[in-house]
Amino acid sequence: MIGPRSFLEYRNYFYLKVSLGILLVAVAAYLATDPPGGRNGGTWTGYGLGIVSASMIAWLMWLGFRKRDYSSTGAPLRGWVSAHVYLGTTLLLLVPLHSAFEFGTNVHTLAYLLVCAVVLSGMLGVAFYALVPTAMTRNRNNITLEAMLERIAEIDSECRIAAEGLPDYYAQAVVMSIEQTRIGGSLRAQLSGHDPDCGTARALRRLRASDIELREDAKEQERKLVELIARKELLLKQIRRDIRYKGMLDLWLIFHVPFAFALCAALIVHVFAVSWYH
Repeated sequence: MIGPRSFLEYRNYFYLKVSLGILLVAVAAYLATDPPGGRNGGTWTGYGLGIVSASMIAWLMWLGFRKRDYSSTGAPLRGWVSAHVYLGTTLLLLVPLHSAFEFGTNVHTLAYLLVCAVVLSGMLGVAFYALVPTAMTRNRNNITLEAMLERIAEIDSECRIAAEGLPDYYAQAVVMSIEQTRIGGSLRAQLSGHDPDCGTARALRRLRASDIELREDAKEQERKLVELIARKELLLKQIRRDIRYKGMLDLWLIFHVPFAFALCAALIVHVFAVSWYH
């Protein structure tokens, strides 16, 4: 997993410096020209900044695919991510400079709003990658999700053995824990990190509330069963937190990617409209 420091600080903030350089040149070009009729997107400066902005959007879309191709050669993955973040952010100023800060109810303004949506959702992704991986690592405690799931299956087997010879009340609690415990589910369930109707939690409450009189050896079995179910409940909480963190890392893409494709569509319409009417 790429940490935020590794790609934001890539090559001593190389792409941050490139982005600032592009903005400096763009602002200088914008201020250096004052054509008849005032600054607008139809001037040579406006066209130039528009071409730069459109080219950058196309390149960033390509980078979005390129940085997911781990088999590709060239710059390391963190370099592509760094370029994607910093160069994408420059569009927040480049596009208004292109239109001379003129906005209205038209496809040109829609394209800029989509630029803002793409950039802001991307910033949300950077924030998630800055905070979530550390919490995920701490929660896992050097145990993989697969290992935790395997341990759940082992505990279920141990519970079945521990319930042997006990009254049916205990066997029913074990069945409830196994058959009525769900992991994952809908996006909402994953992001909540909690199942209010967890079969294991209900089984544990059922066992702890038992007032059945047992022999001494059976009481020892009962204590072992309660301990196993309690251990399973703690492990389930750990697993659900892990799934929640993973869901948070994927959540921003649900907004970022559709906004990016919508931006491309609006950009094509914008370029066509400008070419047709001018």
